[in-house]
Amino acid sequence: MTYYADLTPYTYDTDESATREAAAPVGGSHDSRDFRGLPQVNVGWLARVRPYAKGDPSPQLVETLKQMQRTHRVQQTRGYHFCPWCAARLLGLLGARDNCPRGSAEIRVIGEGVVYAAPELIAHYVEAHNYAPPAEFVRAVLASRA
Repeated sequence: MTYYADLTPYTYDTDESATREAAAPVGGSHDSRDFRGLPQVNVGWLARVRPYAKGDPSPQLVETLKQMQRTHRVQQTRGYHFCPWCAARLLGLLGARDNCPRGSAEIRVIGEGVVYAAPELIAHYVEAHNYAPPAEFVRAVLASRA
């Protein structure tokens, strides 16, 4: 997976067709508001070789992100991305990748005038690797519970 610093402009696939696809979630229904036209920014595009903010996540944040993996999925890909920390730890073990968390989509979270674009594995990064997403992203995620 490609590394993007938090809160930088999302540029992975921003052509018109991708914007339309992002508005139509995969396997679920996210917030009914249409977020086309809002700026999209990156959150949680981590790499094993880059430092990231750490903290103790709230159970509500972890649970909401896990739910969003089912309800806010977009940008489905044809392959999988494995957690870089878990894959490295399991490297060399027979069948290790079967036990390694993997993702193949993104999630979108609508904030105040912005849409956060995150990898599907963000819930795992927060829960297992103590990734601390930016506060404004956390507020948007928790506000979506209401």
